[in-house]
Amino acid sequence: MRIISDKFVSELSEGILAPLTKMVKSDTSLCLELRGCYINIYYRGGNLMKVDATESAGIYTIYFDPEYFKYGTSFDLPQQNVQNKGDVERWLSAAPYLKRAIDNYFANIRKDEREFQQTILRDNNFGSIARSTDYYICDIEYDSGFGQFDMIAVHWPSNPGARQVPRNRQLVFVEVKHGDNALANKSGLHAHINDINSYASVHSNLQEIKEEMVEVFNQKRRLGLIDCGNDLNSFSDTCPILILALINHDPEKSKLRDLLNTLPESAHVELRIATASFLGYGLYDQGIHSLDKARKYLGRYIYHKELAPL
Repeated sequence: MRIISDKFVSELSEGILAPLTKMVKSDTSLCLELRGCYINIYYRGGNLMKVDATESAGIYTIYFDPEYFKYGTSFDLPQQNVQNKGDVERWLSAAPYLKRAIDNYFANIRKDEREFQQTILRDNNFGSIARSTDYYICDIEYDSGFGQFDMIAVHWPSNPGARQVPRNRQLVFVEVKHGDNALANKSGLHAHINDINSYASVHSNLQEIKEEMVEVFNQKRRLGLIDCGNDLNSFSDTCPILILALINHDPEKSKLRDLLNTLPESAHVELRIATASFLGYGLYDQGIHSLDKARKYLGRYIYHKELAPL
């Protein structure tokens, strides 16, 4: 369950933890994600801070994984238990050093996919174009029991008529892959599509995740982490969308075309392929294409070297 308590929301918006939320909102390299009894603050896809709530005692605990110090960066961490804004400020002062440790770690152990995932979230949720794109990201790295889903989103078209209607919006899963080598490994496209098909085939799973994501969306909006003029009221009963966000595919290679030709069909999700609006990570409806259209496009390029827009 991702929903946090009302008290936790209040602490993050106006209580002792509010400086952490302010830091995230003023730093585009960060994002804050709800995790039920704790939150994660991510930097470049790495976990900059985990903030755990022990609300009965009025104590919050902040963790930084010492594994990130593996490649030469060291720093004396502040005390983990924070009970006032002074304790929190010491963690804010430590943030640049913690970022440096993560930078050094990622220089040795690449996590490109997670960093791109965070960029997609930023651009569509609270970046300068957020109100003009057609999708909001409710959550990332969602552990479903049927595998981990990269992103859970809501399709909410940006045209004025649709944006004013907070009801019956469509549930969206997003699978992010970076580079052609990630397409067919043990956690490649086929495996993830099968996982999501299995999950979506159980009606109660969809009902539960829809109810959960409504609350998550609205809590993140209250914290200023989603730039939308309205709260979300409900998801529709229509089939969810599964968007494949395939970053930096080499059009000279046939691997993606061959994989798309063998993807399993499903009555449980509508499969789509995302493309960029020029260079960027905004999810616009005009750039979300059917599987059939993507297959024809890739075949046209492989055989005729035509790279006209989809």
